[in-house]
Formats: sequence, C-alpha cells, structure tokens
Amino acid sequence: MTTLGEKIKQLRNEKGFSQSFLEKKTGVNSKLLSKYENGRIMPTADTLRKIAEGLDISSDYLIFDNVPKKGLSQLKDLELFEKFREVEGLDMENKNLIKNIIDAVLIKKKVTEAIKPVQEETWETRMRKTVSKLRKGAKGYSEEEIMKIVDEAVEAVRLEERNAS
Repeated sequence: MTTLGEKIKQLRNEKGFSQSFLEKKTGVNSKLLSKYENGRIMPTADTLRKIAEGLDISSDYLIFDNVPKKGLSQLKDLELFEKFREVEGLDMENKNLIKNIIDAVLIKKKVTEAIKPVQEETWETRMRKTVSKLRKGAKGYSEEEIMKIVDEAVEAVRLEERNAS
C-alpha cells in the first residue's frame, strides 16, 4: 500500500516537477511538500486539493487506494451515472453481462475506427493542388502556358482511363 506522501512524490516525479515548481504551481510551500512526501506531516484538505490540482489528478486518488487518477466519478452524463449506480445493485452474473456488452460496443467502435476507409480527395481537389504546385514551380511560364500543360496532362489521364476500360 502506497502512502499519501509516496503518491505525491511519485506523481511529481512522473510529471518531471521539482518541489519548487510544484510550489509555484500550487502555492504550497516546497518545505511543506517535502514533509508531506516524507510522511512527517499530513496536509489539510484544502492543501491536498491544491496539490491534486497542481498534479492534474483527483484528490480521491491521493487519499484512497484503487482509485483512478482522475477520480471515482468523472461521468458528465448524469443519466449514465445513475444507470451505473443501479447496475452496482445487480447480481454478479448480470454485472458481467453488462460489462461484456460494454466491452463489445467499445471493441466495435475501435474496429470501426481502425478499418474506416480513408477519405480520398476528389480528382478535382487533387488537380487543383497539382496546378497550384505547378504555378509555384513554373516561374517564367505564362498562365496560358501553364494551362496548356494542365490541359495536356488532363487529356493524357483521360486517354489512359479510356484505354484501361
């Protein structure tokens, strides 16, 4: 079991914060931070809140074991939160069923995102970008000469498409 002071020190080190940097960020004196980290004294609730905010974690995480860093309840959807509270009262079989359904939905979302077809740019968009690049690199060419080159390129592509059909 990790102590409060150990958690503070560990999180501070993970973030690469010195005690003096955390002092500037939170307003909590670095000498007090050292005493908290070494377990010599305990911070007040207000000081604990400041430290948690400075470390971008939940005060719950510092106080309790087995709590996520962002806290016990970060659900913004209150209806969903209430449903989860009801689920807690179900028997283990139904809880596991609900967990499996949630897992399935989350996996489906991840798979869908992973295999989502890449939106290819339209031919017209690609052509405009090409013409824009051509204009930038075609110093000394008139607009008429550039458009002639573009027209010839378009005709070559169309001929190639017809021959492929």
